[in-house]
Parts: sequence; structure tokens; C-alpha cells
Amino acid sequence: MKNKFERFIQEGFKTVKSVPYHKPDKFFYPLLMSSKSVEGANFWVYYFFLHVNEDLAKNPTVSWAERHRHPEGSDEIYLIIGDPDAITVEVTLGNNDEMETYEVKSPGSVYIPAGITHSIKPIKMTPGKCGGILAIVSNGEYKTLPPL
Repeated sequence: MKNKFERFIQEGFKTVKSVPYHKPDKFFYPLLMSSKSVEGANFWVYYFFLHVNEDLAKNPTVSWAERHRHPEGSDEIYLIIGDPDAITVEVTLGNNDEMETYEVKSPGSVYIPAGITHSIKPIKMTPGKCGGILAIVSNGEYKTLPPL
């Protein structure tokens, strides 16, 4: 007999080969949770985590999300996690006529309401430290719209 809440537990991840507006497509995206993998989950969660070496520190922009937005009901949160100053990301928020750029160091976070055009890319990494990004979208699926 299954335990009552076992369906809410997920171990491991599903490999997603491509995510809209994310580059380059030569990497895979470890998807931790979605409405397809956990019944009733209203979150879509993927991560990008690195133990930074000298090569990564010299070329920190190994993967990034181009400017895009999410439809109504799809707020997003970026959690920049890890050792202090392990990773610094550049985040843009706002449409072309009002775009603002921010640098966020680990540990840090960014809340992006649905409909706000945004992007993220790693711009600095510190060798010997560990850090990464968790992206959480609030509707259980990853739906995107072109930037405004």
C-alpha cells in the first residue's frame, strides 16, 4: 500500500534538452519539478549548479536566458544560491523602453511578476566556490511569450 503523501515526493530530475529563450541548446536542463511530474504541483523548477574552476571563472557565461516574459499566472523567482560571491548574475527587468539591469550575487533572489520582460546570465564566478541558479515558475509549466 502506498503512503498517503508519497506522490508529493520526487527524487532525481528529468533532463530537458531545450527551454524556450535559453541558450545555448548544447546543455541540458535538470528539471526538478513540474505539474507533469508531481500531480497538483503549481511549480516548474529547474536548476543550474556549478563547482567553479579556473576555466569557468574565465568564461562565466556558459548558459543564459534571453529576454522573454511569462503569461498571466506565471510569476518567476530566480534563487541565486551557493557560497557568498560564488556566482554573480546580470538580470534585466522591464520592457525595452524601461529596461533596468542589475547584478545579483549569491546568495540572492529576484522576483519577476508575470508579464515582465526579463533575462538572466552569469557574468562572474569565483574559483573554488559553489553556486548556481534555481528558476521557479508558479504555474507548473514553463510558458513563455516574446519580449515587449
